[in-house]
Amino acid sequence: MRQVSYKEILNEKNYILIDVRTPKEYAAETIPGSINIPVLLDNERVEVGTAYKQISKEKAKELGVEFISKRLPEVFQEINNLNKKYKKLVFLCARGGMRSGSMTSLFSSLGYKCSKLTDGYKGYRKFISEDLIRVNSGIKYIVLHGRTGVGKTKVLQQLEAKGYSVLDLEKYADHKGSIFGAIGEKRKQSQKRFESLIYEHLRENQHNYVLVESESKRIGDVYLPDTISDSMKDGLHLFLDTSLDHRVKILMEDYADASEESILNCINFLKKYLGKEKTENYSELTKSKNYAQLAGELVVDYYDPLYEKSIKKWEYENTINYESVDEGVQGVIDFLDTTDFS
Repeated sequence: MRQVSYKEILNEKNYILIDVRTPKEYAAETIPGSINIPVLLDNERVEVGTAYKQISKEKAKELGVEFISKRLPEVFQEINNLNKKYKKLVFLCARGGMRSGSMTSLFSSLGYKCSKLTDGYKGYRKFISEDLIRVNSGIKYIVLHGRTGVGKTKVLQQLEAKGYSVLDLEKYADHKGSIFGAIGEKRKQSQKRFESLIYEHLRENQHNYVLVESESKRIGDVYLPDTISDSMKDGLHLFLDTSLDHRVKILMEDYADASEESILNCINFLKKYLGKEKTENYSELTKSKNYAQLAGELVVDYYDPLYEKSIKKWEYENTINYESVDEGVQGVIDFLDTTDFS
């Protein structure tokens, strides 16, 4: 059976990673770009595991064969379609064991050019943990600072669309980096998936710099790897600033789809910081849908005082004042055009 390490397949140009673990395992963490064709479904894996522990290894294998055989025609069709698009199929499971091995053996015997990922997802994690320092070396971080609502994320998104190198940590963290940061996000990010997205982005980066938003060590439920955090500290720092009215407008856009319940839950969390009177006022503004006033008061009462110390601790290469996101984008471009990153 042919095996291939993740390091080896990075030299390949036309391959597809096929994660044969359960949908639940795949959703929790996988290699970015892989697709899921499970050998066992979530409930089937539970049954096989129970049989292994309570009856015998042979019974567990028997159940596994029974489950996969029912879906084999469907699985074959999916693999066959992928084989038409890619020169090499690489199967992976948790540790490069029975699940990926059985699929590799089966489709190799049918004449398909396929391999098993050595040590599976566990091997991939070990490799990128060790290789992250290498892919991050030589990259200068351009860190955008600014008070809540100045539109740092919008500026970065426009710069990325124009072809500039942007490492969007909040997008990868599935969190906007504040008390209200989880509102509107579709999933809770895992540390492993977060680190994988960062690694793959840096591995494919074609520039000697990245633009990034200033972040604390923790973003929602995940933490920045030390090598990224250290590179940000040693980077070039820009301060973005705009009017309070413009900040309120941006916050209204960012949280336009937020439900009343989710906003009230976040406001309730602030009670221990701002007291009962202010949080009751915020709750009333929320219930009356006076979101513009709510955003303005939260910025003045909570966010600006909270981040003032953080803002003052940095030395900035430049301050970019603007009244539209386009102006902010141009300010960053002007800085990049006049800066030597060598």
